[in-house]
Amino acid sequence: MIRALVTPPPAPLRRQLGLWAVCALVVGDMLGTGIFFTPGELAAVAQSPWQVYFFWAVCGAITLCGALTLAELTTLLPRAGASYHIIREGFGPFWAFLKIWVEMWVSGPGSVAGVAIVLGEFAAHLPGAPSGVSARTWGVLAIAAFALVNLCGVRWGGRTQVSLTTVKIAGLLALVLGSLLFAIPAPPTAAGEAAKAQGGSLMGFLRLMGLGVAAVLFTYDGWIDVSHVGSEVREPAKHLPLALGLGVGGLTLLYLVVNFAYLRVVPLEAMRAAPTTVATTVALAAFGPIGGQVLNVLIVVSILGALGGLVMTLPRLYYAAAVQYRDETAGRPTGRLFRALAWVPARSAVPAGSVLFTMALSVTALYFFGTFRRIVTYFVVPVHVVNILMVASVFPLRRRLGHAASAFRTPGYPVVPVVYIVVLALLLASAIAYNPLDTLIGMAMTATCVPVYFWIRGQERS
Repeated sequence: MIRALVTPPPAPLRRQLGLWAVCALVVGDMLGTGIFFTPGELAAVAQSPWQVYFFWAVCGAITLCGALTLAELTTLLPRAGASYHIIREGFGPFWAFLKIWVEMWVSGPGSVAGVAIVLGEFAAHLPGAPSGVSARTWGVLAIAAFALVNLCGVRWGGRTQVSLTTVKIAGLLALVLGSLLFAIPAPPTAAGEAAKAQGGSLMGFLRLMGLGVAAVLFTYDGWIDVSHVGSEVREPAKHLPLALGLGVGGLTLLYLVVNFAYLRVVPLEAMRAAPTTVATTVALAAFGPIGGQVLNVLIVVSILGALGGLVMTLPRLYYAAAVQYRDETAGRPTGRLFRALAWVPARSAVPAGSVLFTMALSVTALYFFGTFRRIVTYFVVPVHVVNILMVASVFPLRRRLGHAASAFRTPGYPVVPVVYIVVLALLLASAIAYNPLDTLIGMAMTATCVPVYFWIRGQERS
């Protein structure tokens, strides 16, 4: 009791984010490099153009199921690091600690580092880029720059996200218009025989669905991150559901339009032959030699938007856990860590300690892993396990907390959350079966939270 009185409470975060800033966070975190490279990967699975549109639409619908459920949960608990509080209220403190552990040591710094590495590789090849600056250095500079922007205040972070998201959406629409107005359409091809053979049985259809969804769904990832800024959103019961619906729905439509532009110029057979150059081919066909250079700049801007969203939202999750454990572990080594993570300067009203922590761990992960592929295979299963937990929390929370009159209700409940949970569970089973080694490494790192959790609880009782 004395410790709780002596330790001053952290400065409160302020509700300064409006609807468009929250929409920009949703779209900015989701819209990275996937739309430039996933269509080529999907061409190895889809056997006809209609299947391309089908997979992108299905994955958008699956993501919308999760986003609509999250909209209800965040209006019930509109706090900083809302996903932590959602899981804690739904399933208890251990599972909430698992969420924090995964985000803090596995997926959080891994996501930031992975995006920064890809950014560095593109930035190093931009026209006029200094030849002596490595991709890792560019990645570190980008992480530090976004950390500095967010230390200035949540409005600066929100404005940055609005600007970057606007630029990359405008760039993608320009690519689409250029494809429709200036590029010569590809001649029709006789695709579809393989699709008939593969789709002739139930097992063939299920295999096709599994491969297609697995290829595309990762491109929709990132919508959950907006929940971390729940305590800084003005009118959360109104703006959070609307931003999630507009963000996911609008991005699904944009993805479908971009794929139409791609397929108009590059047929599926050509995509399979050169899967990594689809967007470049369309840019060159629409705008000539300058199109390739403009596309590289657009890709860099898209990655910057995704990176900025991560650096802005992740610290709010760490802050939520730090406030929870700060006084419970006062006077012990873990207590000092939580106090540092909960540090909020009154002037900026941002979780500065958690922002600096995110920057330090992300830079460390960037130098330790070094490649995007290693990072993704390391964290993809643990992060989706906690995402399933979060969406599943809607069932106990509805029973336990009731439903506030101002809260948003998930349409189609309980079918909508069940669809998301079942699809993600099947994808996790597929990942474990087809990539067991890297998956098990990430799961083993996640399992280390068990002794740490009980050690911290032991400190609280002593």
